[in-house]
Amino acid sequence: MSSNRKYGTFAATTDGNYTVIPYHRASSFRVTNFTGKVVGIRLRANPEVVDDFNDHNFSEWTGDIEYNEMELECTSAGRGTGSVYSQLTDEVVMDSAEVEISIRTPNAPVYSVKFSVMDHPDRMGMNGAGWATITDQNTKSNTNYKITIQLNPTTSEYNAFVAEEGRDRVEFAAGSPGSFGLDQLRNSIVAIETNQDVLVDPIIYHQKVNYSVEHIGHGGTYTYPCEDNTSEYEIINLGSDAMNYSDNTQTISISGFYAR
Repeated sequence: MSSNRKYGTFAATTDGNYTVIPYHRASSFRVTNFTGKVVGIRLRANPEVVDDFNDHNFSEWTGDIEYNEMELECTSAGRGTGSVYSQLTDEVVMDSAEVEISIRTPNAPVYSVKFSVMDHPDRMGMNGAGWATITDQNTKSNTNYKITIQLNPTTSEYNAFVAEEGRDRVEFAAGSPGSFGLDQLRNSIVAIETNQDVLVDPIIYHQKVNYSVEHIGHGGTYTYPCEDNTSEYEIINLGSDAMNYSDNTQTISISGFYAR
């Protein structure tokens, strides 16, 4: 009997305090520590729903956006036209936080849709802290995609990815400079600027959180679940001395095996 499950291996290396596990679409992964040191692992972020478009209340949005019964992610969607925006968060944004936007591209031969995170609505029409622009040249019309914008206020840089449904994501921007403003994106907005109707559902803010670290001793093997991909986790370089972690500046590498 054939199987649609996919498998693969990865390695994660850090010579600093922590690093994100390399991206692979997965439902779970197994990691083994052969470093001779104590290694920590933890989830990177807490997902918060900005809008799931399950009701007719769009009072938090500015611009032409309305309820649409067309299903995306097994629920109704929002249909946006022109320039629309809503508050993303009223808190400071930490490095490696992500905004994830699930969409269906316009059902049109020519289109351009820009998704952005900005420090203030006054920046509408300009570049913000991070963005991704999809067009009929780099995506397919009437097709489901997931846009991910990863924000790094400390360096004023962002990364952006686009993934067609059922496929691995494609990198649109890596370490690109963004305009983050003066308050680390406190009271920031998520914006959509489009020349055609675009369906959106949902918008998720992956708030960076420094969760408690689970320790993996030398020779230890553990399995972790994933919602979507292995990059939901990061490894922490604790050092080999379990009492004071004094040597965590030395490079460590761990190996893993993922499945989906």
